Amino acid sequence: MRKLPTFQNEIFSQIRLPLIVLVTYAHSYSGVMEGYSVLGGGWDAYEVLKIVMSQTSVKVAMPTFFMISGYLFFANVEQFYKEIYWQKIRRRIKTLLIPYIVWNLLMAIKLKTFNLCIFVNPANMPLWFLRDLIIISLLTPIIYIGVKKLNYWLFILLLPIYLTGIWAIQPGPNPYAICFFTLGAYMSIQRINLVEVCLKMEKTVYLLSALLALAMILTYPTITYSLLTLCFRVVSTVAVFCLAYRILTHTSKRIPQTACDASYFIYLAHYVFFLSFIDSTFFSLFGTSTASLCLHYLLFPLLKVIVLLAIYYIYRKLLLFYR
Repeated sequence: MRKLPTFQNEIFSQIRLPLIVLVTYAHSYSGVMEGYSVLGGGWDAYEVLKIVMSQTSVKVAMPTFFMISGYLFFANVEQFYKEIYWQKIRRRIKTLLIPYIVWNLLMAIKLKTFNLCIFVNPANMPLWFLRDLIIISLLTPIIYIGVKKLNYWLFILLLPIYLTGIWAIQPGPNPYAICFFTLGAYMSIQRINLVEVCLKMEKTVYLLSALLALAMILTYPTITYSLLTLCFRVVSTVAVFCLAYRILTHTSKRIPQTACDASYFIYLAHYVFFLSFIDSTFFSLFGTSTASLCLHYLLFPLLKVIVLLAIYYIYRKLLLFYR
């Protein structure tokens, strides 16, 4: 049994909360104004802010999570026997399937929508990630055999899936979910240190990420934006691991482990949990000017994260108290 390098494990843990905060931003807005573009619609600070945060920056989050999930699925596995497969699947029934069902039902109750479609097209929309991860986890024997038999040639076969979405089951799993999970799995199965590989491309991916992000902001919502997003997912995911490595090696400060652990709860709950009364109070006090809209957009997701962190912290304390 091989052990995942301790520092790499720490990086995986530390980046969870910042990425979930990005996801919360993506799901805490009404959408970009229909037909608006930076180049064609003039400078509107609120619309630009939404494009930057919710249509550009957030694109790094889920690919990173899929890659980490693929890596961890095969961590400490020398041979992928049937017993190991079922052991991992049983664990994911508890960590993926049950939360998927429970939080979808909670959202369905909130929306008063009750039909089986809520488990295919999740009522709790962000849970598409869990849906895809459940499906891909079931397909891991195929991924393992593909890595062992084809090595890096596997990615030549996966490239059309990523670029065109061909072979994707609609709804789910998303083409890039398959590709990034498989990439993480490949590195784990081949005993490649993911972070070390990323660091070899550090300066290049920083520059490319910045240029691609700028280009995406300027071209949203055209087809060019969609094509640039394909590239941005790849280079920005690498950049995240590099940036996390640099930050963690230059400071002893860490996000508390409880906050890291709370990221999964925040992901599950943030779309169900609303603070409507705070919304109405804020706008009654500050109005709906561009400045107040921007301020609300910047603060509201953070407030939601803080409240959910507090709920999780209290839950953990109560759990320890009653044990």
